[in-house]
Amino acid sequence: MKENVNTTLHSLSLVAVIGLLAWYYIGSGNTASTIFTWMIVILIIIEISSLALVSGIYPESHTSFKIGIIATLFILLGIKGMLPYFFVPLTVTLIAVNFLYNFYTTNKRKKGGFKRRKKPLRY
Repeated sequence: MKENVNTTLHSLSLVAVIGLLAWYYIGSGNTASTIFTWMIVILIIIEISSLALVSGIYPESHTSFKIGIIATLFILLGIKGMLPYFFVPLTVTLIAVNFLYNFYTTNKRKKGGFKRRKKPLRY
């Protein structure tokens, strides 16, 4: 059940990004950095809730990678003020890496190859 909600959250994040991009191109009057800031905030919320749902099911490497993605999203908010010229390209790159990883883990999990190892009992 949690995996279905996790997949739904990944799909929701993709729809949110596409919706915000469509809003930008259709004529919202906002700048690209404003739209990408909204994308980052939405992705942070979705990724934290996704990680909370499946952190005990997916392997530790997945949890570490997702924590890194969330930290990088927060860092991008700081980069927006310090290096505005790098903000949009870095954001696009991070969003692409995140979506590719989401689809990779979803497909691997459906095939049954992405499970958390059980810890051996120690006496």
